[in-house]
Amino acid sequence: MPYQAISGTFLDEISVDIPSQNWGEREWAREFDTFVDAGIDTVVLIRLGLGERLACPSRAVSDRLPTLPVHVDLVRLFLDLAAERNIDFFLGLYDSHYHWYRYDWQTEIDVNLAVIDEMWQRYGDSPALRGWYLPHETTDSSLRIVDINTTLAARLREVSDLPVLVSPFFHGRADMATSTDPRQRPRSPEEHVRIWEEIFQRYAGLVDYCAFQDGTVELARSAEYFAATAEAASRHGIVSWANIETFDRDMPIRFPPTDWRKLAHKLDAVQPYVEKIITFEFSHFLSPNSVWPAARNLYDRYGEFLTSRGAR
Repeated sequence: MPYQAISGTFLDEISVDIPSQNWGEREWAREFDTFVDAGIDTVVLIRLGLGERLACPSRAVSDRLPTLPVHVDLVRLFLDLAAERNIDFFLGLYDSHYHWYRYDWQTEIDVNLAVIDEMWQRYGDSPALRGWYLPHETTDSSLRIVDINTTLAARLREVSDLPVLVSPFFHGRADMATSTDPRQRPRSPEEHVRIWEEIFQRYAGLVDYCAFQDGTVELARSAEYFAATAEAASRHGIVSWANIETFDRDMPIRFPPTDWRKLAHKLDAVQPYVEKIITFEFSHFLSPNSVWPAARNLYDRYGEFLTSRGAR
Protein backbone atom coordinates (compact mmCIF):
# COMPACT_ATOMS: atom_id res chain seq x y z
CA MET A 1 0.00 0.00 0.00
CA PRO A 2 1.45 3.42 -0.93
CA TYR A 3 2.55 5.65 1.90
CA GLN A 4 -0.25 8.03 2.85
CA ALA A 5 0.42 11.75 2.95
CA ILE A 6 -1.88 14.31 4.51
CA SER A 7 -4.75 14.70 2.04
CA GLY A 8 -7.23 16.77 4.05
CA THR A 9 -7.26 19.68 6.44
CA PHE A 10 -9.57 21.52 8.76
CA LEU A 11 -10.12 25.21 8.12
CA ASP A 12 -10.02 26.92 11.48
CA GLU A 13 -11.60 30.29 10.86
CA ILE A 14 -13.93 30.42 13.88
CA SER A 15 -11.60 29.18 16.57
CA VAL A 16 -11.48 28.51 20.28
CA ASP A 17 -7.74 28.99 20.78
CA ILE A 18 -5.97 29.59 17.44
CA PRO A 19 -5.36 33.21 16.39
CA SER A 20 -6.68 34.52 13.08
CA GLN A 21 -4.25 35.10 10.20
CA ASN A 22 -6.60 37.86 8.96
CA TRP A 23 -6.63 36.55 5.40
CA GLY A 24 -8.89 37.97 2.71
CA GLU A 25 -10.06 36.53 -0.59
CA ARG A 26 -6.64 36.92 -2.24
CA GLU A 27 -4.81 35.08 0.52
CA TRP A 28 -7.41 32.32 0.64
CA ALA A 29 -7.22 31.82 -3.14
CA ARG A 30 -3.44 31.44 -2.81
CA GLU A 31 -3.94 28.96 0.03
CA PHE A 32 -6.37 26.81 -1.96
CA ASP A 33 -3.83 26.72 -4.78
CA THR A 34 -1.31 25.54 -2.19
CA PHE A 35 -3.74 22.81 -1.11
CA VAL A 36 -3.68 21.47 -4.65
CA ASP A 37 0.12 21.58 -4.78
CA ALA A 38 0.31 19.79 -1.41
CA GLY A 39 -2.10 17.01 -2.39
CA ILE A 40 -4.98 18.26 -0.22
CA ASP A 41 -8.25 17.08 -1.77
CA THR A 42 -10.55 17.61 1.23
CA VAL A 43 -11.12 20.65 3.44
CA VAL A 44 -13.34 20.71 6.52
CA LEU A 45 -14.66 23.96 7.95
CA ILE A 46 -14.42 23.06 11.60
CA ARG A 47 -17.57 25.01 12.48
CA LEU A 48 -19.74 27.63 10.83
CA GLY A 49 -20.04 29.40 14.14
CA LEU A 50 -18.82 29.40 17.72
CA GLY A 51 -20.81 31.30 20.31
CA GLU A 52 -21.40 34.82 19.03
CA ARG A 53 -19.04 34.52 16.02
CA LEU A 54 -20.21 33.23 12.64
CA ALA A 55 -18.41 32.34 9.41
CA CYS A 56 -21.52 33.11 7.37
CA PRO A 57 -24.86 34.84 7.94
CA SER A 58 -27.25 32.60 9.86
CA ARG A 59 -30.73 33.63 10.91
CA ALA A 60 -31.07 30.18 12.44
CA VAL A 61 -28.45 31.21 15.00
CA SER A 62 -28.90 34.98 15.26
CA ASP A 63 -32.67 34.74 15.78
CA ARG A 64 -32.00 32.54 18.83
CA LEU A 65 -28.70 33.79 20.24
CA PRO A 66 -26.77 37.08 20.23
CA THR A 67 -24.21 37.19 17.41
CA LEU A 68 -21.64 39.59 16.00
CA PRO A 69 -21.97 41.09 12.49
CA VAL A 70 -20.78 38.91 9.61
CA HIS A 71 -18.65 40.89 7.16
CA VAL A 72 -17.71 38.07 4.75
CA ASP A 73 -19.56 34.86 3.88
CA LEU A 74 -16.59 32.55 4.30
CA VAL A 75 -18.65 29.43 3.62
CA ARG A 76 -19.54 30.73 0.14
CA LEU A 77 -15.95 31.83 -0.44
CA PHE A 78 -14.56 28.44 0.54
CA LEU A 79 -17.15 26.56 -1.51
CA ASP A 80 -16.35 28.61 -4.60
CA LEU A 81 -12.60 28.21 -4.17
CA ALA A 82 -13.03 24.47 -3.59
CA ALA A 83 -15.32 24.02 -6.60
CA GLU A 84 -12.81 25.73 -8.90
CA ARG A 85 -10.14 23.22 -7.80
CA ASN A 86 -12.28 20.08 -7.41
CA ILE A 87 -11.64 19.97 -3.66
CA ASP A 88 -14.23 18.30 -1.41
CA PHE A 89 -15.68 20.66 1.19
CA PHE A 90 -17.15 19.39 4.47
CA LEU A 91 -19.29 21.94 6.31
CA GLY A 92 -19.12 21.98 10.11
CA LEU A 93 -22.26 22.82 12.06
CA TYR A 94 -22.68 25.34 14.89
CA ASP A 95 -21.19 25.08 18.38
CA SER A 96 -22.77 27.37 20.97
CA HIS A 97 -19.77 26.78 23.27
CA TYR A 98 -22.32 27.16 26.04
CA HIS A 99 -25.56 25.19 26.07
CA TRP A 100 -24.21 21.67 25.77
CA TYR A 101 -21.51 22.36 28.31
CA ARG A 102 -24.32 23.23 30.73
CA TYR A 103 -26.12 19.94 29.92
CA ASP A 104 -28.74 21.83 27.91
CA TRP A 105 -28.25 19.47 25.01
CA GLN A 106 -31.76 20.01 23.63
CA THR A 107 -31.15 23.71 22.94
CA GLU A 108 -27.89 22.81 21.19
CA ILE A 109 -29.82 20.39 18.99
CA ASP A 110 -32.68 22.78 18.29
CA VAL A 111 -30.36 25.52 17.03
CA ASN A 112 -28.46 23.10 14.84
CA LEU A 113 -31.56 21.50 13.34
CA ALA A 114 -32.53 24.95 12.08
CA VAL A 115 -28.94 25.53 10.93
CA ILE A 116 -28.93 22.32 8.88
CA ASP A 117 -32.05 23.30 6.97
CA GLU A 118 -30.74 26.83 6.42
CA MET A 119 -27.31 25.72 5.23
CA TRP A 120 -28.71 23.07 2.88
CA GLN A 121 -31.15 25.52 1.34
CA ARG A 122 -28.41 28.12 0.82
CA TYR A 123 -25.39 26.01 -0.15
CA GLY A 124 -26.79 22.61 -1.12
CA ASP A 125 -26.44 23.26 -4.83
CA SER A 126 -22.68 23.83 -4.63
CA PRO A 127 -20.75 21.06 -6.39
CA ALA A 128 -18.03 21.36 -3.75
CA LEU A 129 -20.31 20.55 -0.78
CA ARG A 130 -19.52 16.88 -0.31
CA GLY A 131 -19.88 16.25 3.40
CA TRP A 132 -20.82 17.46 6.88
CA TYR A 133 -18.81 17.75 10.08
CA LEU A 134 -20.25 17.44 13.59
CA PRO A 135 -18.15 19.91 15.65
CA HIS A 136 -19.11 18.89 19.20
CA GLU A 137 -15.94 17.08 20.26
CA THR A 138 -15.61 14.84 23.31
CA THR A 139 -13.53 11.90 24.42
CA ASP A 140 -16.45 9.66 25.44
CA SER A 141 -20.24 9.76 25.85
CA SER A 142 -20.29 12.67 28.31
CA LEU A 143 -22.39 15.84 27.86
CA ARG A 144 -25.03 13.84 25.97
CA ILE A 145 -22.74 13.88 22.93
CA VAL A 146 -24.22 10.69 21.51
CA ASP A 147 -27.72 12.15 21.64
CA ILE A 148 -26.50 15.39 20.07
CA ASN A 149 -24.58 13.72 17.26
CA THR A 150 -27.07 10.99 16.42
CA THR A 151 -29.95 13.47 16.27
CA LEU A 152 -28.04 15.87 14.05
CA ALA A 153 -26.65 13.11 11.84
CA ALA A 154 -30.15 11.69 11.38
CA ARG A 155 -31.37 15.10 10.20
CA LEU A 156 -28.41 15.44 7.85
CA ARG A 157 -29.38 12.05 6.37
CA GLU A 158 -32.87 13.36 5.76
CA VAL A 159 -31.78 16.45 3.84
CA SER A 160 -28.89 14.95 1.83
CA ASP A 161 -26.96 11.79 1.09
CA LEU A 162 -23.61 13.42 1.91
CA PRO A 163 -21.23 11.65 4.34
CA VAL A 164 -20.82 12.71 7.97
CA LEU A 165 -17.48 13.11 9.75
CA VAL A 166 -16.62 13.31 13.46
CA SER A 167 -13.24 14.00 15.08
CA PRO A 168 -13.26 13.12 18.79
CA PHE A 169 -10.19 12.98 21.01
CA PHE A 170 -8.49 10.26 23.00
CA HIS A 171 -8.22 10.43 26.77
CA GLY A 172 -4.74 8.99 26.77
CA ARG A 173 -2.49 11.67 28.26
CA ALA A 174 -2.19 12.73 31.87
CA ASP A 175 -2.39 16.41 30.88
CA MET A 176 -5.82 15.82 29.32
CA ALA A 177 -7.30 15.08 32.74
CA THR A 178 -9.76 17.68 33.92
CA SER A 179 -9.53 17.04 37.66
CA THR A 180 -7.74 15.04 40.33
CA ASP A 181 -10.59 12.53 40.29
CA PRO A 182 -9.07 9.05 39.68
CA ARG A 183 -11.83 8.44 37.14
CA GLN A 184 -10.17 11.09 34.98
CA ARG A 185 -6.86 9.24 34.67
CA PRO A 186 -5.61 8.43 31.16
CA ARG A 187 -7.46 5.50 29.62
CA SER A 188 -5.71 2.51 28.16
CA PRO A 189 -6.49 1.38 24.60
CA GLU A 190 -8.65 -1.38 26.09
CA GLU A 191 -10.67 1.08 28.17
CA HIS A 192 -10.97 3.39 25.19
CA VAL A 193 -12.37 0.63 22.98
CA ARG A 194 -14.87 -0.48 25.60
CA ILE A 195 -16.33 3.02 25.68
CA TRP A 196 -16.24 3.56 21.93
CA GLU A 197 -17.80 0.20 21.05
CA GLU A 198 -21.03 1.52 22.54
CA ILE A 199 -20.70 4.89 20.81
CA PHE A 200 -19.87 3.36 17.42
CA GLN A 201 -22.89 1.09 17.79
CA ARG A 202 -25.08 4.20 18.14
CA TYR A 203 -23.28 5.95 15.26
CA ALA A 204 -23.70 3.02 12.87
CA GLY A 205 -25.57 4.08 9.74
CA LEU A 206 -25.35 7.75 10.71
CA VAL A 207 -21.63 8.60 10.88
CA ASP A 208 -19.39 7.62 7.98
CA TYR A 209 -15.91 8.73 9.04
CA CYS A 210 -14.22 9.03 12.42
CA ALA A 211 -10.89 10.89 12.60
CA PHE A 212 -9.51 10.76 16.13
CA GLN A 213 -7.17 13.59 17.16
CA ASP A 214 -3.77 12.01 17.58
CA GLY A 215 -2.28 14.65 19.89
CA THR A 216 -4.21 13.51 22.93
CA VAL A 217 -2.28 10.28 23.46
CA GLU A 218 1.34 9.74 24.37
CA LEU A 219 3.33 10.02 21.16
CA ALA A 220 4.96 6.61 21.50
CA ARG A 221 1.58 4.87 21.95
CA SER A 222 -0.46 6.45 19.17
CA ALA A 223 -0.29 3.33 16.96
CA GLU A 224 -1.87 1.24 19.74
CA TYR A 225 -4.84 3.58 20.04
CA PHE A 226 -5.40 3.87 16.30
CA ALA A 227 -5.17 0.11 15.83
CA ALA A 228 -7.77 -0.49 18.55
CA THR A 229 -10.04 2.27 17.25
CA ALA A 230 -9.94 1.09 13.64
CA GLU A 231 -10.92 -2.43 14.62
CA ALA A 232 -13.85 -1.23 16.73
CA ALA A 233 -15.06 1.28 14.13
CA SER A 234 -14.97 -1.23 11.29
CA ARG A 235 -17.25 -3.58 13.20
CA HIS A 236 -19.94 -0.91 12.93
CA GLY A 237 -19.33 0.17 9.33
CA ILE A 238 -17.44 3.37 10.23
CA VAL A 239 -14.28 4.22 8.30
CA SER A 240 -11.25 5.31 10.33
CA TRP A 241 -9.37 8.44 9.36
CA ALA A 242 -6.63 10.11 11.41
CA ASN A 243 -6.56 13.75 12.47
CA ILE A 244 -2.80 14.30 12.67
CA GLU A 245 -2.16 17.48 14.62
CA THR A 246 0.50 19.68 13.04
CA PHE A 247 0.68 21.89 16.12
CA ASP A 248 2.59 21.09 19.30
CA ARG A 249 0.79 20.59 22.62
CA ASP A 250 4.05 20.24 24.57
CA MET A 251 5.42 23.77 24.31
CA PRO A 252 4.80 26.46 26.98
CA ILE A 253 2.85 28.55 24.44
CA ARG A 254 -0.39 27.69 22.64
CA PHE A 255 0.30 26.58 19.93
CA PRO A 256 3.37 26.54 17.67
CA PRO A 257 3.93 24.31 14.62
CA THR A 258 5.14 20.90 15.68
CA ASP A 259 8.67 19.56 15.33
CA TRP A 260 9.02 17.79 11.98
CA ARG A 261 10.36 14.65 13.67
CA LYS A 262 7.19 14.39 15.71
CA LEU A 263 5.14 14.76 12.56
CA ALA A 264 7.18 12.04 10.87
CA HIS A 265 6.53 9.65 13.77
CA LYS A 266 2.82 10.48 13.86
CA LEU A 267 2.47 9.79 10.14
CA ASP A 268 4.32 6.48 10.40
CA ALA A 269 2.22 5.39 13.39
CA VAL A 270 -1.18 5.60 11.70
CA GLN A 271 -0.33 4.23 8.25
CA PRO A 272 -1.66 0.67 8.67
CA TYR A 273 -4.89 1.65 10.40
CA VAL A 274 -6.57 4.53 8.58
CA GLU A 275 -7.92 5.18 5.11
CA LYS A 276 -7.22 8.91 5.06
CA ILE A 277 -5.09 11.40 6.97
CA ILE A 278 -6.35 14.90 7.64
CA THR A 279 -4.78 17.54 9.85
CA PHE A 280 -5.53 20.28 12.27
CA GLU A 281 -4.50 22.45 10.75
CA PHE A 282 -2.60 23.00 7.52
CA SER A 283 -3.06 26.75 7.02
CA HIS A 284 -1.67 27.81 10.40
CA PHE A 285 0.90 25.12 11.13
CA LEU A 286 2.06 23.49 7.88
CA SER A 287 1.42 25.94 5.07
CA PRO A 288 4.25 27.85 3.37
CA ASN A 289 1.82 30.80 3.48
CA SER A 290 1.42 30.72 7.27
CA VAL A 291 2.28 33.70 9.44
CA TRP A 292 4.45 31.26 11.42
CA PRO A 293 7.94 31.02 9.83
CA ALA A 294 8.30 27.62 11.51
CA ALA A 295 5.31 26.36 9.52
CA ARG A 296 7.08 27.18 6.27
CA ASN A 297 10.11 25.21 7.46
CA LEU A 298 7.87 22.35 8.55
CA TYR A 299 6.36 22.24 5.05
CA ASP A 300 9.85 21.84 3.56
CA ARG A 301 10.82 19.10 6.01
CA TYR A 302 7.45 17.38 5.45
CA GLY A 303 8.08 17.31 1.69
CA GLU A 304 11.54 15.85 2.19
CA PHE A 305 10.14 13.22 4.54
CA LEU A 306 7.47 12.17 2.04
CA THR A 307 10.16 11.79 -0.60
CA SER A 308 12.15 9.54 1.75
CA ARG A 309 9.05 7.35 2.19
CA GLY A 310 8.43 7.15 -1.55
CA ALA A 311 5.24 9.19 -1.35
CA ARG A 312 6.52 11.86 -3.76
